[in-house]
Amino acid sequence: MKDNDNTDRAKLLSAAFTDVEPIVGNHAMRALSLATYDVLLRTGNPLVEGKVPKDGTPEFTGAMMGFVYIHCAPWREVVRASFDDQDFREAALIFCGDLTPADFAVAFRALEAQSKQLEAAQAESLGGGGSIKKRRPATSRCS
Repeated sequence: MKDNDNTDRAKLLSAAFTDVEPIVGNHAMRALSLATYDVLLRTGNPLVEGKVPKDGTPEFTGAMMGFVYIHCAPWREVVRASFDDQDFREAALIFCGDLTPADFAVAFRALEAQSKQLEAAQAESLGGGGSIKKRRPATSRCS
C-alpha cells in the first residue's frame, strides 16, 4: 500500500512542476517540432544540418535570426513567409529587430536544451528496447 502512495505522490509532484515556455520578445517560444524543422529546411537554414556559419558573417546572423523567428514569431506569419525567401528574410529581420540581446540569450539557451532532449530521444529510440527489429538474413535466394 505504501508503494502505491509513493507512486501517486511522485506523479502529483511531477505534474506540478511543468516546464515553463521561455518568453522571447513577449512571445512564448515554441518547441522544436516536425513543423518547425520543415520550415528550417524550406528556408535553407544551415543550422538544420549542423552547419554553423562563421561567427560575425551575414550568413551567421541570417541563420540565427531565422532560427529565432521560426521558434518565436506568430506561427501563421512564419508559415506564410517561409514560402518566399525575400518575405521570410524581411519578416525575420523585422521580428528580430525588436529583440534585445537578453531575448536572444534566452532563445538560444532554450533551443540548445531542446536539441539535447531531441538527441537523447533519438538515441533512446535507436538504443533497442524492442522498438527496432534487427534485419535477418534471407532464408532463401528468392527473398
